[in-house]
Amino acid sequence: MNTYLKNQPPARQFVTFLGLAAGFFLLNIALSSFFFQGLSEALTDKTTTISADTIAKFKWAQLFSSTIIFVAPALLFAYFSSPNMLPYVGMQKHFSFTLLIFCVLLLFGVQPFVSWLGSMNAKIHFGSMQKELLQMEELYNRAIQTFLKMNSPLDLVINLFIMALLPAIGEELFFRGALQKVLLRMSEKPWLAILISSVVFALLHGTFFKVLPIFTLGLLLGTVYYFTRNLWYTIIIHFLNNAFAVLSVYYGSKSSFLQKLNDDKLVVPLYAALFSFVVLVTIIYMMKRKSDEVLPAYLTDDNNLTPD
Repeated sequence: MNTYLKNQPPARQFVTFLGLAAGFFLLNIALSSFFFQGLSEALTDKTTTISADTIAKFKWAQLFSSTIIFVAPALLFAYFSSPNMLPYVGMQKHFSFTLLIFCVLLLFGVQPFVSWLGSMNAKIHFGSMQKELLQMEELYNRAIQTFLKMNSPLDLVINLFIMALLPAIGEELFFRGALQKVLLRMSEKPWLAILISSVVFALLHGTFFKVLPIFTLGLLLGTVYYFTRNLWYTIIIHFLNNAFAVLSVYYGSKSSFLQKLNDDKLVVPLYAALFSFVVLVTIIYMMKRKSDEVLPAYLTDDNNLTPD
């Protein structure tokens, strides 16, 4: 049917997606202000002890926000775009075990480089905005610390779902499956689509003092998606990255290495960062070669990332 967005001009696809994203963002604000009143005040007031009930509400708020802001607009965009809505946004049925192994190696191989970028990012001074950004960063860290308080294995499982699995699926659908795809169709330049979607990905995380490593992760995920045309690989990388952060907090008291990592006190020398970058580029190249072998077996016009 010509009414599907995939048959419409790229600019119309882009405007439609922006409209969906903005609409669900405003809906989330409205629902949050109604159902989750007082959470912001609880986080900003340093004199009060955050209760278990407030933490539970905070987790419910995170669950609803991730679903409404990222999952809903991406899936609705896919529904309007193609009769094969899930393949259209990259959720393929076919899977390569070799590429899965590359994903795991890629995640661990890039960590020293990302950690080094994080240490460089922390030294950046933002001039007249420094004080306000530090206040935002303090609120961000307080929210994360509150959320990641875990007293039992059940708390760990809940946090792995809300902080690792759900964001991995939702953000990959939104940023790679929908935004990067529509940007590519509009610009016909893969590097530009990956760059812009990665910038948006980094900025929406709300922390300027970690924007470089988050942006780098976005570039990595965008590149993997472009080469593999399969969103499941980026979801796996994203999930493992988030899960490692949750697990490092849970087991942090049992390891000095994890404690330094959680406190951003782990020092990565430049030579380790450069070696990590070389490993990153090598694995990406190997993934591209393997993807070139796999793609012709299942790629269709509906899920192709190249412009129509």
